[in-house]
Amino acid sequence: MIESTHARQAGGFAADAGAAMPAARPVRRDDEYLPFLSSFHDIFTTIGVIILFVGLAVASGQIAQAIGADPETLASEFVDVALTCVVALAAFALSAVLVGRQRRILPGIILCLIFVGSAGAALIWAYARLTFGFADMNMIGAVFERLTELDEPTRATMGAAMNDLPLAVRAFPVGVGVIVCALVWFYYISFRLPFAMGLLGLAAVTTATVLVAMIDPYSLLVWNPLVSLAGGLALFAAGIVFDARDPLRQTRFSGAGFWLHVFAAPALLGAAVTIANTGLRADADGFGENAFLGLAHLLAGDSAAAARNAAVTLAVIGVFAIISLLINRRALIVAGLVTAGVAIAVLVSQSGFGQAAVIAVTLLALGGVVVLLGAAWTPVRRILTAPFPKTGFMARIIPPAGDKSEG
Repeated sequence: MIESTHARQAGGFAADAGAAMPAARPVRRDDEYLPFLSSFHDIFTTIGVIILFVGLAVASGQIAQAIGADPETLASEFVDVALTCVVALAAFALSAVLVGRQRRILPGIILCLIFVGSAGAALIWAYARLTFGFADMNMIGAVFERLTELDEPTRATMGAAMNDLPLAVRAFPVGVGVIVCALVWFYYISFRLPFAMGLLGLAAVTTATVLVAMIDPYSLLVWNPLVSLAGGLALFAAGIVFDARDPLRQTRFSGAGFWLHVFAAPALLGAAVTIANTGLRADADGFGENAFLGLAHLLAGDSAAAARNAAVTLAVIGVFAIISLLINRRALIVAGLVTAGVAIAVLVSQSGFGQAAVIAVTLLALGGVVVLLGAAWTPVRRILTAPFPKTGFMARIIPPAGDKSEG
C-alpha cells in the first residue's frame, strides 16, 4: 500500500512539473513531512555538492592568482566576477540534474543558495559599478557618519541627512533586493523548489522594508515593531495561501508553505512580543538600538517589570501555539522555544532559586511542555478544530485533525 502510494506521488510529481513531493508520507495525517529531505541519499548527495563547490571555490582562487591581475584593480575585479559567474552556472547546471530531474530537495537548497549568492554577487558588482561610479564616496561616508551619530533622531534630521545622498545611492539597497528577488524567482520557476519560494518571500519582505527605509527612515525606526509585524504577517499569510492549496500536505505547495512559515515565525514572534511589552512605537533615542527587540525586554527593568514582561511573553507564545495547532504547523512553536525558555527562567528566578536550579527547572518545564504537546498533538488538535467546518474553504486553512486511529 505504501509503495503504491509512493509510486502515485512520484508519477504525479513528474506529470505536474514538480507539483508532488517525492518524500515519504507520514502515517498520521497531522504529522508534517520534512520538505527538505526525501531519503538518506539526499544527505549523501548534499555532502558531495558541498565538497564539490568548496573545491571549485579553492580552484577559482588559484586560477585568479595564476592569471596574475593586479589586486584592487578593475581587471582583477573582472577576473573575480567571471569566476563567480562560472560557479553560478555550475550550480544552475547541477540543479537541472539533481533538482529538475531527480528532485533532490536538500541538495537543491544548497544549490539554490550557491546560485543566488554567486549570481547575485556578480550582478550586484555590476550594479554597484554603475551606481557608485558617479558618486562621491567621501560624501557618502560623511552622510552615514552623520546618521549614526544622531543623539536624538527626528524626521527632519534623518530626512536631511538622507537627502544629501544622490537618489541612485539611496535606492541602491532596494536595487540589491530586486536583484536577489529576481534571481530567486528565476530559480523557482526553473525547478519549482519549495525552499526557493520561501526564500523569495523573505527577500521580498526585506526589500519592502528597505524601500520604507529609503522613503522615510525615521518612520522605520520609530514604527519598527509594527513594520516587523507587517512583514511577518505577510509571510505568514503567503504560507496560509500555499497551505490552503494543499490541505493534505502532499505537494510542493505545502513545502512552499512550510518555508514561508519558517521565515515568518521569528519576525512575527519577535514583533508580537515587542508590541505586547512596549507598544507599537519604539523609542527613537539611541539610533539603531530599538530594532529587533524582544528578549531584551524580558530582562529590562526591576524584577517586577521583568516578571511582568516574561508573563506577557509567555501569553503571546501561548497564542502562537494555539495558532500552530489550528493550522497544523509547528514552525511558530519552534521559533518561540528560546524566547519561552528565557521567559520561564525570568519567572523561576523570582522565586529565589540559584542559577543551576533556574536552568534545571527551566529546561524541565520547557522540555516537558514540548514533549507533552508532541505526544498529544492530534488529540489537542481534535479538540481545537472541533468547532470549525470539516469541508470547504475554512477546512483548507484549518485542516481537520486525523481520526482517532491516527492519534
